[in-house]
Amino acid sequence: MLDFNKLLPNLKDLSSKASNSIMEIYNSDFSHKNKDDGSPLTLADESSNNIIIEGLKRITPEIQIISEETFNNDISYEDGYWLIDPLDGTKEFINRNGDFSVNISFIYMHQTIFGIVQRPTDMKIWTSLDKVSQTKTEETEPLRIVMSRSHKREADTMFLQFLKDSGINYVLVEKGSSLKICALCDDEADIYPRFGPTSEWDIAAADAVLESYGGSIYSLESFEKIKYSKKNILNPPFIAYRNELIREVYSQKVEEYVKKLL
Repeated sequence: MLDFNKLLPNLKDLSSKASNSIMEIYNSDFSHKNKDDGSPLTLADESSNNIIIEGLKRITPEIQIISEETFNNDISYEDGYWLIDPLDGTKEFINRNGDFSVNISFIYMHQTIFGIVQRPTDMKIWTSLDKVSQTKTEETEPLRIVMSRSHKREADTMFLQFLKDSGINYVLVEKGSSLKICALCDDEADIYPRFGPTSEWDIAAADAVLESYGGSIYSLESFEKIKYSKKNILNPPFIAYRNELIREVYSQKVEEYVKKLL
């Protein structure tokens, strides 16, 4: 198994180099095109991807690397591999709202066991090796719900109405990319429900970080923790909880919504 504590300085440096390359393009007159699946692609995605892949090959030449930008459906997963999203939140990048991130994770036996998330606009880094105080405020009223800036769906609106009808007071926090999960780590939100499609690389790094901060992500199909290395790279609908107390208080209500309305 890799020694992530030993690798951390190099991995942070790699993430920062990718973030700097993203910001150089962000501050220029860039353009974008659409990939075959309709999602946008910019030079920043490609530049970050190249920097991270070349760096990982240098740091751990024997380890498989899977990236959003090079993924194909015929891929064969090794027991342990790097999973990266070189620029999560390309729509936010194009809209210049700052809510995009660099994501590097390590998957082992269907679990995400290490992650780095970096916000290029201020270079803030979250890692699954952060030393986090567990003395957090446990207030759950009103419930702080983080949702996407760019991907709201009918199921999101229905969920919020369900909470309102159930007498649960809430406030909405809007963010983009994996920074929604980081908002839970930073105690800016309590839950992150996601009913629309995401891919494993969208959440793997932030999932590992959240686990180290005392939170967790659960599938809304199996009501078990999210798994990786699936034949289908898409995640099921899921919900992320800031900590175990939040999950204990609200998981039954969430399951009620899923069983009744999804």
